[in-house]
Amino acid sequence: MGKTVTLTLGADPEFELIIAGRAESAASILGDAIHLPWGSIGVDGAGWPLELRPEPSINARGLVRNVARLLVAVPKALGGIPSTVGEAYAIGGHIHVGLGNAPVDERALVRTLDEAIGDILYDLNPATRIGAGYGRRKDWRIQPWGIEYRTPPAAIWSHPQVATIFVGAIKWAAGEFLRGQDPLRSPALPKIRGAAKSAAAFARRYGSRLHWGAWEALAGDVEIPQEGPVIVIDHGADRDHLLVGDLKGLLLRLGLRWLRITSLRRSRGDYVSNLPGYGELVEGFPVFAPGGTLCLSWRFRNDAEFRRAEMPKLEAALAAALRAQAAAEVDDGGGRIIKEAVPLKLSGAAEGEVEAFESEAEAFQPEPEAEPEEIDYCERCGEAVAIEDAFVTDGGEGPYCEDCYYELYGRCANCDREVFLDDACQDSNGEVYCEYCYYRLYAICARCAAEIWREDAIFQDGEAYCEDCAAGENRQQIGEDRIVEA
Repeated sequence: MGKTVTLTLGADPEFELIIAGRAESAASILGDAIHLPWGSIGVDGAGWPLELRPEPSINARGLVRNVARLLVAVPKALGGIPSTVGEAYAIGGHIHVGLGNAPVDERALVRTLDEAIGDILYDLNPATRIGAGYGRRKDWRIQPWGIEYRTPPAAIWSHPQVATIFVGAIKWAAGEFLRGQDPLRSPALPKIRGAAKSAAAFARRYGSRLHWGAWEALAGDVEIPQEGPVIVIDHGADRDHLLVGDLKGLLLRLGLRWLRITSLRRSRGDYVSNLPGYGELVEGFPVFAPGGTLCLSWRFRNDAEFRRAEMPKLEAALAAALRAQAAAEVDDGGGRIIKEAVPLKLSGAAEGEVEAFESEAEAFQPEPEAEPEEIDYCERCGEAVAIEDAFVTDGGEGPYCEDCYYELYGRCANCDREVFLDDACQDSNGEVYCEYCYYRLYAICARCAAEIWREDAIFQDGEAYCEDCAAGENRQQIGEDRIVEA
């Protein structure tokens, strides 16, 4: 009895993140991935594009619906708008074909997909992507679960119906191939190519802009589960232990979900920021816009009494910035999105064939075996492991057997986040921490290199000292003041 073949569809499409009318690095806005019921919002490995990682589905409609919910969640989560134009970055619309444990000639499968619709996908790529060497014909990667087809550009995700047609076409061709049929000789191929050509023409007609209204209509009302506002403070920023609580109260009053803070040196002055309407504008930093990074002075971060006197002024300036954003409709992505729910209408030979196409493209579902063998293989050592016992990282890496997972990963003893052990820090007791938490809790004495709790450290001119090294003849040089970082 052969193994069950379960054809699944996934994707990790890339988008430009538009804030205040321009493309920004997603890595500068988003730290850890945001995990939602329909998948996650993260950053592509290059650091610039925003990447969506929807939950896979057995059909095109299910996958596109998951992408819709993630897309609509982006402004609520990050304060920016996703764009499929590709004017700054070589963003792709990668499609995943999950093959289960089926013995498949992956290269032959990719060749079949490419000959079926690869020319249509390639021609839809913008100059930025082609010039960067991406989106070529037969561009693909093998993955533990199947293949990642990388020829499609981000433009296939410009409209949900466009995405459904292209994802459905890929599924249809892969299904025919797995069934032992040649999709290139199928009488259904002209219909599918006709629909794909019309979908590509529709995307080009609108300059590959994102059809926000159509995605909103498909996603419905998306609520983002969250415990409270998220404050991200640049690594190593000095601050008193009341700062985060004060800022969270401000965000709750303004209805903001997320804010990133960067630190200004003491020499910049007490009344300086990058927020118009609060103090003097600091030189060398972009002017703050909703969704961007807020620059705050050293005294604001470290002097609670001063901060609470200044907080109403900061809050008023932030509220004004939010009102200005709404009034100017900055959230339209600088003309990169289409707010109306424009329907896709196929033309020419494909007119009236949408329903027939979707039925044809999603028809293949292999018959399940009575007792499928639910076995996967460890990505590190190659050993067989039952699916229910396999380990997959929070970022989707794996699967791993138990031994390999715990040789590679651990959890931070402070924040409980998963951490790659090669990047982790260990304290003198052998506890594992992520780098951020370790340096929040500990300091290293600049004289004897001993590990010390930050709250017990004595700081002078940015250096930390233990009490022994700061005692006696060194005390006059180092100083008595202690600065505790929360």
